[in-house]
Amino acid sequence: MVELSAGGSVALGVFVGLLSTSIQSVGLTLQRKSHLLEEEKEEHHVRRPPYRRRRWQLGMLMFIIANLVGSTIQITTLPLPVLSTLQASGLVFNSICASLILSEPFTRFSLFGTILVAAGAVLIGIFGALTEPSHTLDQLLALLARAEFLVWLFATFFITILLFIAQWFLKRLFHRPSPLVRLLRGMSFGAMSGILSAHSLLVAKSAVELLVRTIVDRHNQFNRWQSWVILLGLVALALSQLYFLHRGLKLTSTSVLYPFVFCIYNIIAILDGLIYFRQASRLPVRAAILIAVGVVILLGGVAALSWRLEDKDPVAASHQRKASRNSFTGVPPPRTALTPGLGFIDAGGSDSDDEQSPYSGPTRFDEEAPLGISSANRKRKSSHAAGVGSDEQIREEQGDPGRQV
Repeated sequence: MVELSAGGSVALGVFVGLLSTSIQSVGLTLQRKSHLLEEEKEEHHVRRPPYRRRRWQLGMLMFIIANLVGSTIQITTLPLPVLSTLQASGLVFNSICASLILSEPFTRFSLFGTILVAAGAVLIGIFGALTEPSHTLDQLLALLARAEFLVWLFATFFITILLFIAQWFLKRLFHRPSPLVRLLRGMSFGAMSGILSAHSLLVAKSAVELLVRTIVDRHNQFNRWQSWVILLGLVALALSQLYFLHRGLKLTSTSVLYPFVFCIYNIIAILDGLIYFRQASRLPVRAAILIAVGVVILLGGVAALSWRLEDKDPVAASHQRKASRNSFTGVPPPRTALTPGLGFIDAGGSDSDDEQSPYSGPTRFDEEAPLGISSANRKRKSSHAAGVGSDEQIREEQGDPGRQV
């Protein structure tokens, strides 16, 4: 077996890191592209769930494989400062992919925001990386049972629940989706994903430490049920953060969502280490100040990227084009004996409230549906109601036998 030198190991880690971060960015952007294309479908087209779309499947597969393989190789070959810098490069790749694949505008705000995001991520990664020796299962359980960590853990879960409730209320209160509402809901899902992702990293570290102790000390650390609870918790947290990231991608651009998730993830991960592993005394004041500065810089970059999208939002632009097409084509004519779809008019309404035609009573507006649909529906329904009224008036004047019982 060929042994790599220290320089060769770092070079391999850097190459794999750049490759994996770029593939992750492409995967996330493909998922976002799949959501946009599905939202741009006309009203009469059936919308497919994400797992039935080839583009979304490819994007998710690329993201998961690059994340697993890339992280495994980087952790074993790179020091933490270099690893954190490579994670920041993924934010730059993400901004580039958003411009190339999603056709998002690359303005001065894009360049300025990307530079700020990368600089803030480097500061957070370099000064927030603290090493920790491996622990046994008993030591990990003792750290887990500390009151300070339990309070912190339940506080973050409570914040996650509040964020979920907040986005749910936003969806119910604002029936007409606007770019701001979509952005706020997407950022809420991103914050939830970042929190759970940081906790999954902490649980993954604990699982890796148990594995290292099992191999090095030749003492099985997985012969107790607590070890398997840790593994199950890792799976649950990993799947949950992927789900919330997927929900956020349906509402927000990757160039805004991914840096925000990265920021939340690093903040929670640093606090997890400080509280769980008792590292607060090992973090110098200068490092803490630079981490705070990095957070402010990164959030400033996220704000610049979101401002860039306010003037030209690809979803809003496509929906505006669809709304203009609907207004140009005019109002569909009322159904008569010469047009398809003729049926008896039921004054009592349909039997099912879940499946209503575009011409029946008021339909419930889907916040995640394309913008501009509700106004077009209202125009068609009001015009059709006028048409139906004129038809019934003519039937009454002519004594239409079809209306007799």
